[in-house]
Amino acid sequence: MVNLTKPVSSRFVGAVLLTLLAILPAAGSALGASAEEIYAALAKMPKEKRQQVIVERAQKEGKLVVYGSSEEDQYKAIINGFNKHYPNIKVDYLRAVSSTIVAKAVMEVNAGRWLWDLSSAGSGYHDIKQAKAAARHYGLVAEDPYPKQFMGSDWFSFEVLPLVIAYNKSMVKPADVPKSYDDLLDPKWKGKVAIDANPDSIVTAMIKKWGKEKTAAWLDKFINANQALLRRGHTAQTQLLTVGEFPVASELYAYRVELMMEKGATIDWVVPTDVAEAELPGYVIAREAPNPHAALLFSQYRTSKEGQNIYGKFGRITVHPESDVKYARLREFTKKPLLDRLTLISVEDTKLWEDASELIDKYIVPRLKAK
Repeated sequence: MVNLTKPVSSRFVGAVLLTLLAILPAAGSALGASAEEIYAALAKMPKEKRQQVIVERAQKEGKLVVYGSSEEDQYKAIINGFNKHYPNIKVDYLRAVSSTIVAKAVMEVNAGRWLWDLSSAGSGYHDIKQAKAAARHYGLVAEDPYPKQFMGSDWFSFEVLPLVIAYNKSMVKPADVPKSYDDLLDPKWKGKVAIDANPDSIVTAMIKKWGKEKTAAWLDKFINANQALLRRGHTAQTQLLTVGEFPVASELYAYRVELMMEKGATIDWVVPTDVAEAELPGYVIAREAPNPHAALLFSQYRTSKEGQNIYGKFGRITVHPESDVKYARLREFTKKPLLDRLTLISVEDTKLWEDASELIDKYIVPRLKAK
């Protein structure tokens, strides 16, 4: 019989703790431990032991389900790279626009159906938080020198998505190129500048930089007084700009413009001097992920130099400082001095996203309904 009053040595306690830390991740599913509980235990392990456990358990799980909005060819390339290291782990990728994919993820969680392991969050991060669907990852999703500003306690980003003012060089003289959003209020651009029908990212950045009142005033002048051209989809706008449907687009993704320029399009872009927006698309791991180790291992691959290099080949602006990007001009967004000038928008800017939706409903939706 054990004497409970007898002091227990610290060496014995330490040995028991290490044993428990090793057992919890290895038996997480069987014990009903959440991904967050598993990650908390893993975070206390020595690095080499921790990675060994992650890989072993991920291979035993043998699969993971990812919900996202990235193009399928890009994700397929990343999955192929991952499978070169872990051929026995199947990655199922379900793609839809960000709002749709987040709604699906949250709906399933609220119904008690944990069908996904990793999901895009975007502007739906608030809904994910309310549903308590995201697991804290304890920094395990990425290693140094991955920049810390590109991750939170329960989210992380694989890239930076800056919006720029783009123009058709055949329609705009060099001296007339608009350099700022204030420039776009000039009457000479009336009815000539496109903006997305739901420009939540740029409006959120404006609120963060200017405040809600100034942003509202800008939207009123730009949308109504200057009769901005409302178009759906940034990719479609880039193509329309190329063929000359309009001379200027107010907020296109820089990498998309570069892709079209590579194909010979006579378009170019500038970083606005007043609001240089850059979105950090967030991903989360499900709190009750069916395959928590596989989800973590895949996330680590996506933030690794190799995984980031694959993504960079598609023109995307990766954030790993040692990764390559297809277009050298885009690397400036993750380096000083431009990085310091960016208004970074992350999934944590929930209140700002909500304020942006309010202003969009007030100034843009009526124009759409009037068509």
